[in-house]
Amino acid sequence: MTHRSHRQRVFACITPLSLAAALMAMPVQAQEEPGGEIVVTARQRAENVQQVPDAVSVFSAAAIRDAGIRSIDDVTTLVPNLSLVDAQDAGTVAINIRGIGQVRNGEAPVALVVDGVQMTSTDSIKQTLFDLDQIEVLKGPQGALYGRNAIGGAINIVTRKPTNELEGKAVLDYANGDDRRLFGSLSGALVPDLLLFRVAADYRKFEGVLHNVTLDRKVDFVEDTNVRGRLLLTPTDRLTFDLKGAYGHLDGGASWYIPLADGHPNDTRTPIQNDFLGKSPRRITDVSLKADYRFDPLTLTSVTAINRTKIDLIEDLDWTPLSILGASQLREYESFSQEIRLASPSAQALRWTAGAYLLDARRRIDTVVLLSPDPTAIGLPPQDYLELPSARSTEDILTKAVYGQLNYDLTDQLELTLALRYDHDERTQTNRLTPGPQREATFDEWQPKASIKYAMTPDHMVYATAARGFRSGGFNPPTGSFPELYRPEVADTLELGSKNTLLGNVLTLNAAAFYMRYKDQQVFLLNVADQGIVNIAKTDIYGIEAEAQAKPTRLVQFGAALGWIDATIKDFDGTETYKGNRVPLTYRWSYTLYAQGSLELGSARLTGRVDYSGKSGNYWHIDNADRQDRVDLVNARLTYDVGAWSLAAYASNLFNAKYTEEFFARGFSAGANDIRYRGQPRRYGVTASYSF
Repeated sequence: MTHRSHRQRVFACITPLSLAAALMAMPVQAQEEPGGEIVVTARQRAENVQQVPDAVSVFSAAAIRDAGIRSIDDVTTLVPNLSLVDAQDAGTVAINIRGIGQVRNGEAPVALVVDGVQMTSTDSIKQTLFDLDQIEVLKGPQGALYGRNAIGGAINIVTRKPTNELEGKAVLDYANGDDRRLFGSLSGALVPDLLLFRVAADYRKFEGVLHNVTLDRKVDFVEDTNVRGRLLLTPTDRLTFDLKGAYGHLDGGASWYIPLADGHPNDTRTPIQNDFLGKSPRRITDVSLKADYRFDPLTLTSVTAINRTKIDLIEDLDWTPLSILGASQLREYESFSQEIRLASPSAQALRWTAGAYLLDARRRIDTVVLLSPDPTAIGLPPQDYLELPSARSTEDILTKAVYGQLNYDLTDQLELTLALRYDHDERTQTNRLTPGPQREATFDEWQPKASIKYAMTPDHMVYATAARGFRSGGFNPPTGSFPELYRPEVADTLELGSKNTLLGNVLTLNAAAFYMRYKDQQVFLLNVADQGIVNIAKTDIYGIEAEAQAKPTRLVQFGAALGWIDATIKDFDGTETYKGNRVPLTYRWSYTLYAQGSLELGSARLTGRVDYSGKSGNYWHIDNADRQDRVDLVNARLTYDVGAWSLAAYASNLFNAKYTEEFFARGFSAGANDIRYRGQPRRYGVTASYSF
């Protein structure tokens, strides 16, 4: 945490620029050349991002490299009103977009789509990102084109495609904590112009930087292997098959929570001290086949995908040097999905897309409390604890959906967008711990969207959008600690936005303002080893987002972004309880600044980049008793490129700010203490790469 005086100086510097952007201007993060345009597929068509009537942030391959993006966490620090809490184990995250948050054991508030395939397991979100071509972040309900649970938006990740020419890349990286990383990719033609391939692999071995004083060892160790292969077959000019397979295996530490005195969520002095080493091995397997057939004038697309994810967590549960309590949790997720889509050509006044989607999934969660036979002991191995099963449940999910969207150019300046999606979600829960009848529930919702865009000139556009977002409900563990069902969410959103390109694409100024009526917002609660979800009956959310980017020369660029959210509970349960409180895990303010400059040295180039991000105004729980201190982080990178070689030195959290990543008050965990999860300390390293 930086000192208040320093934070005030930084905020004073960014405020004039941010407010200027807010008056005129939403996000674009990938401007590469003056006069060039940023092309996105946000509406499943190639379009200039400045002409898309949605709030979209874009990161090109160059921007991903320059900013050192390796995970979704890295993306969220650069986009206003988007945050992520990374805690507990290899799969647990809490993404929040515009006040709509993720809940543990629930569904994500954004659709995470990789190469046109939606990731169905939330335990897959924390995968390492590598060999990427572009990342697009869309805000506001996106169900019509991006599928289930896109109530807050979508993150569209595009990996590099196979190439006809042989090319490859190798990267070596070393960072503090004895963090070693090796990446390699190879692409080319098995049969020129007919069958192309691409393989990429990323391996990391990290000894850790977070020290446990009781165990006298690092607890955030990681060994992570990821492999991806892709085949692109084009038997005719009309037909394309895109087959992709990916496998990830991670072994790592987990759950280094720290016990605290009541009411001190920002105490950064207490060390990690539990006597039980947490671990959370994870395996992920993804296979998908995308087929496109173009017949005049339409394109038929089929996307078939299979996913398997498994996490086996074991952790301390008293967080002290004593051997009192532990827990284990097995989470398995298997899914099959099929999507069929028909689309009209893009080069006409009326453009439309229609499709159907099917998901057949099974989720298994087994939770076991571990009781010590001697609560006065220290350092008992896990096998000496007594096992007390808390919950063993299997949930079967069958989702069917149909959707459509059309865009019509009423005039050269005026575009109308209409979209509609219907989701029908059937769920069945089987209690494998206590025999009894199955629980069954069905959730469904129509999700309309209407948008009007007016382009005053090719460089200035305003838009207005009204849309409904939907996230399905589900079952809590059959333990009796929480309601049997948590209800589905519905968010009705009104958004006004403007996109502006100035000085021949040298400057972009974009902004959006939105209002959301949020019904039955899902909130996660923890009761020792028991976890559950409850609903907030009614929430009102207001917000603004603004971004300015300038590239005055080919070698210099700057950017600033600002986000503000007011998310207020209007009705929790029909009483005065929590009424008027802020929604937890939602940052009231988020802001970023970056500057990048390059110096040409003959055939070489030296590039420096500094990113500053800040966020504030977050409450940890719905009672608003515990508030997170403001967090300010600075990242820096210096890159030397010469020919096919690249050398870089980098640092994240450059000034070693100390902050809390996650916090649970004992009143919301039923534990003996408040607990916190510490944020990442300063990391620094060097990387070398060679491309051919």
